[in-house]
Amino acid sequence: MLTEVTEQNFDEEVLNSDLPVFACFTASWCSSCFPTCFVADELSGEYNGKIKFVRVDMEESPGVIERYRVTAVPTILIFKNSQPVKKILGFQESASLKSALDSVRAE
Repeated sequence: MLTEVTEQNFDEEVLNSDLPVFACFTASWCSSCFPTCFVADELSGEYNGKIKFVRVDMEESPGVIERYRVTAVPTILIFKNSQPVKKILGFQESASLKSALDSVRAE
């Protein structure tokens, strides 16, 4: 399940997480964001307890968007040890996202 994260709790939920974090940056007007979040939601069950999954609405969190230079949606940032370690742009199939998540877990 994707946890909704805002500018107010981003640092606590993402940067202070003990787990790697899959952050899906979306917007309400983005047609390709829904399938991306759907795939992420499915993966969250598979990686439960291993990776934290969050959703960030770019319209509601402009400071976070600026800090990580998110210019397109959907954008996925995978954080580990408080740092973004992977950036993925656009819709991705489940296998591609699993590969990225597994590589981050293996590091």
